[in-house]
Amino acid sequence: MWNPTRSLKLSRILVTTFSVLIFMLTFFVPFFAQWYDEASQGMGLIGGSIVVPTIITLYICEGFAVWALVSLHILLRNIDRGEIFIVQNTSCLRSISWACMLAGCAFAMMGLWRYLFALPAFAAVMLGLIMRVLKNVFEQAVEIKSENDFTI
Repeated sequence: MWNPTRSLKLSRILVTTFSVLIFMLTFFVPFFAQWYDEASQGMGLIGGSIVVPTIITLYICEGFAVWALVSLHILLRNIDRGEIFIVQNTSCLRSISWACMLAGCAFAMMGLWRYLFALPAFAAVMLGLIMRVLKNVFEQAVEIKSENDFTI
């Protein structure tokens, strides 16, 4: 039967799996960039080969992904310990939000070469916005919990 403990364990397994995949992606970024340059016939404001801009964008976004995964790992560790409404979790959600927003900006810049990159840019910024709203909810919950802890 599915329960919160198993759900948390699955989340931690998925975070670890994505961390390994991000690490492995590091070695294949140039290959993917070359393949995409040969396979794509996109339009953009800037023409020509997109191998170098794609490599730069993917490495930048990989850094943001690592930042978000580390924050997510800390958040899940705190939840596993039963520390839900604490300031550190709010900070983790803020970090994840900023990582998503900045990755969206990087993809938007890549949209200068291929308009298709507007889609992942939009998705990343939208995810960042959702995480920002969750961060605000958590922030209020931390404040309410703090007030309740001082109430007799």
